[in-house]
Amino acid sequence: MDPSERREIVSRFLRRCVTYADASIERKKSRGDDEKDISNWEIYRQFTSLSASEVESGELDTWLEDGDYESEPDNYYTLDGEHINSKFSELSHDERRDWLASLMMPRPVSLIGTVSSDGIQNLAPMSSIGVVSNTPPLITVSLSKSRVGKERDTLVNLRNSGIGSSCMVFILPADLDSAKDIQSSSAKLPIDESEWEIINGNMVSGDDLPLLSSALAAMKCTLVEIHPLPENSSASLVILRVDSVVTSTEINPSNMPQKLMQIDYNKLGPSSSTNDWKFEVYY
Repeated sequence: MDPSERREIVSRFLRRCVTYADASIERKKSRGDDEKDISNWEIYRQFTSLSASEVESGELDTWLEDGDYESEPDNYYTLDGEHINSKFSELSHDERRDWLASLMMPRPVSLIGTVSSDGIQNLAPMSSIGVVSNTPPLITVSLSKSRVGKERDTLVNLRNSGIGSSCMVFILPADLDSAKDIQSSSAKLPIDESEWEIINGNMVSGDDLPLLSSALAAMKCTLVEIHPLPENSSASLVILRVDSVVTSTEINPSNMPQKLMQIDYNKLGPSSSTNDWKFEVYY
């Protein structure tokens, strides 16, 4: 059995442990069980999810082999003056991802709502949103393909709807329910099923697109352009114009509540502070 097969077996087992833990936590909460017991299960869930991520990264492959193993992952990144010795392009996908995440995060994580050509309401988590112009108000979103080459439903929906079509960007509060909504909406559902059916927040009627009841705010946006990214990237850059902002309460730029942040590749929380809670998302 090669390392990738062993990695897959261990990862699958750990992910099933996480799924079982999630179900157990919900059962215990519904029964009103002891808070300490629930907290212990939540700690177990986070630890197991982290373990699965470390296995999936390949850093612990020696742990899955017979004989000796490295008790700590190798440090591939030795600094020489101001430069990293290894060429960045020669690192693995996961190594580059971890470096960029550690350098560029935390950043807000949001949900984007689109509609398929068959009228299915789609929700997808995004953290690659950036403001590129204040006048006109333009934001960009990078939408990549899956590892098997499948385009995101969000990109397919926007392309099919065409330039001038609308979508919603929901800004989320820094709470556990929102973090769980990010986890739920990242599930790979069949194209004829809606993520709205599996999240904590409720769908509220809007002018033409639904609103998320739990969101701090919603930006109604119009699709302006879609550009494939260069150098054989699997992603496309979507440019959106922000037409209006809807808030659930009297929110303005001077009193914006804490937003849910992506603080690492697969960790969410209110900030990167070690004193704040963290929720690990698995994909």
